[in-house]
Amino acid sequence: DAEVPVEPDPPPIPAGMDADAVLATTPDECFAKLDEWGAAYERVDDAPATIDAPMRLTGPLAGITYAIPWAVTNHHDVLDCRLALALAQWSVLLRERGVVEVRIYSFYRAGNRGGVSSRQAQGRPSQHSYGLAIDARWFVEDDGEVIDLLEDWVDPGTDETCAESVDDLRGAALLDFYCSAWSARLFHVQLSPAHNAEHENHFHLDVGGANGGWYLD
Repeated sequence: DAEVPVEPDPPPIPAGMDADAVLATTPDECFAKLDEWGAAYERVDDAPATIDAPMRLTGPLAGITYAIPWAVTNHHDVLDCRLALALAQWSVLLRERGVVEVRIYSFYRAGNRGGVSSRQAQGRPSQHSYGLAIDARWFVEDDGEVIDLLEDWVDPGTDETCAESVDDLRGAALLDFYCSAWSARLFHVQLSPAHNAEHENHFHLDVGGANGGWYLD
């Protein structure tokens, strides 16, 4: 009798690392974890020197495609491996909510922090400059519907962004995408359109940007 081929075990589902654990990961440990999770990526040799473990996604990450919807320039598609660890875990939460693609402005971006409310934070290097931040605007669902931060965000109207719900369906979906990441402590800093006018069209999520703490707005 012919032997029945044995299917290989699927890669483990990314889980179990909060932003503190992610930030403490060495480059070798980080890439090994992505390999364990079956992530599609390539290392980047010519990346800006400020990125410790530069890489580029070459396929979906835990079921979610992260895409810049125009011609990429200035290494905007390059990220630090540790951000990929955090995003892989957010991807699991997004897939559970019917998302298949997140369209973004950038991972890496040169320069200091701008559009932040804290005077103390202004002028400091942005986590984008380390490849440790993402600016996400569009969320594409299984049925092809696109939820757009600029058009569909509904401010919950509370001091704590994730302390209240909203009635609008698209607005509620965006709040859920955002707050699920916060509940899992996947990012140290999360800025929504509720933060200020400079963030009206995207979520800013980063690892390491809160000086040892956590910040949500």
